[in-house]
Amino acid sequence: MLTDVIGNAARSTLKLLGGAEHEVESHTPVEQPLHEAVAALHHAAESMDRHVEVLEDVAATLPAMTEALVKLTEQLGEFLHLAAPLEAAEREVAGLGHLFRRRHRQPAALPAPRATAPAVPAAEPAPPTSDEPPVARAPD
Repeated sequence: MLTDVIGNAARSTLKLLGGAEHEVESHTPVEQPLHEAVAALHHAAESMDRHVEVLEDVAATLPAMTEALVKLTEQLGEFLHLAAPLEAAEREVAGLGHLFRRRHRQPAALPAPRATAPAVPAAEPAPPTSDEPPVARAPD
């Protein structure tokens, strides 16, 4: 797998750096930043190893999950096949429901209103001339 190749490359790089770390310590004074960088690389490699293990576990469970999904799909197909007659019966019962509903009587038709002469509109009052708000008038 691709993850194995990456994991192997990281391990070999760390082995080379581990040997280089000892050489650097023997030839030059120990410097803190170099030790921190090497420790960070070791931590990253360990983290990558854990990720690779998790991915391998996920890959191992995929066939079982695929098989379970296929079975579930088949069962749902069978269920839908069995539910078809129930759906048809439900549709028929819903169609008969209108027979049992109460019918509301329509009110008797009201006589048509008699034609009357149009009302003459009242004259509109003049707008107020002062700063006072307009006063509402009572209808005539």
